[in-house]
Amino acid sequence: MNKPHTASIQSPGLHFVAKPTSPYLLSVVFYLLSPIFYLLSPISAVAAPPTATVGKVTQSQPIKVRLWCVPPDAPDPATAKRKAVDGTLVGRDRTHLILAADAEGNTGGRIPAATVAAVDFALDYDRFEVTRAMSKNDWPKAIRILSGAYSPTYIYLDLPENNAIEGAMDLATTMMKFARRTKRNAKTDAERALAVQQYEAAYKVFQACSKAEWSSYGAVGMLKGCRCMLAIDAEKAKTATRRIEEMEEPTPGDDSYGHYWLLKGEIAHLGGDVTNAMDAAVKSLCFENKDVETFPDALMLSADCYEQLGNFYRARDVYFEVAKLFPGTDWAEDAITRLEAVMASGKTSKKEASTAESTFFGLEEDMNALAEALIKERKTPKNTFTKDYEETSD
Repeated sequence: MNKPHTASIQSPGLHFVAKPTSPYLLSVVFYLLSPIFYLLSPISAVAAPPTATVGKVTQSQPIKVRLWCVPPDAPDPATAKRKAVDGTLVGRDRTHLILAADAEGNTGGRIPAATVAAVDFALDYDRFEVTRAMSKNDWPKAIRILSGAYSPTYIYLDLPENNAIEGAMDLATTMMKFARRTKRNAKTDAERALAVQQYEAAYKVFQACSKAEWSSYGAVGMLKGCRCMLAIDAEKAKTATRRIEEMEEPTPGDDSYGHYWLLKGEIAHLGGDVTNAMDAAVKSLCFENKDVETFPDALMLSADCYEQLGNFYRARDVYFEVAKLFPGTDWAEDAITRLEAVMASGKTSKKEASTAESTFFGLEEDMNALAEALIKERKTPKNTFTKDYEETSD
């Protein structure tokens, strides 16, 4: 498929050919300043006849797009022949998308949202730089790049089969991780307030993603947005609780299954209901895909519940596994910190009584010894002197 974008000028979220005084830019200005111009512009073959704007017009940064549209009177839109409509989206109202005329000869107009069967946004950004930033946990850089590309698409994520929803979810997830790290490392009120602001920003993107009801991303976006709300304040936590109570429980295998039960567990844990928090964490862990976005959080929640329920042996084991499974992550650092506290408490110093399962499967390892060795290994600074000396002496 040929994507509708070619460019010599780039700016965040926009890729186009234009001079400062080009007709394209003037067209965009007129469209943004005066919604009445929408009614005067030419329309494409599949656009509805000009009508008065219905409801409030929501504007977006201009973004190049190819809309795949079906006739409004198609008896079966799923099988109807699709027509490609290229242009630059600049906004929408309750029923129509608004395209601006551009320098490539696209005339613009108003397209009924109900006729759109699929959407290809021109998402132009440096994917290599994002991958490199993510691999280094340089989340601010990744967020800056992704926000520039995806923020113009937020108000259109409800449109079916659009190619922006996955990237927008990745952006929101990265924003949530960054907020969690800020909160985790916060030592002052100002730093804690900054973490709340970051959670609020992530929530807004998840909220946009939740509009994608045509995809499993919609339900996952709603659930992850609710997790952000738990971290903002008590009132937002109440709202998150109401939303999940109104949601239909997903079935095992649904993409939202692990997220649903993790959120239920976090809400129960926040309310001091450790038993139900443990039950929900276990259900989240039983999600067969072992979603990397929920699995470590559910493990950490279950370990904390084990501690609060007085089962320090199982808490020790779970913290140990998290530290081993996710090295170099915040989860691993937190697990090591908690593992060290459990070991220092002496609550696991007495040898645990053997169970039928451990005897049958030969799982009679000395977990205390393994835990102590892991703590020592993670606390011992790596000696890079020899490597550095060799590199500088070449």
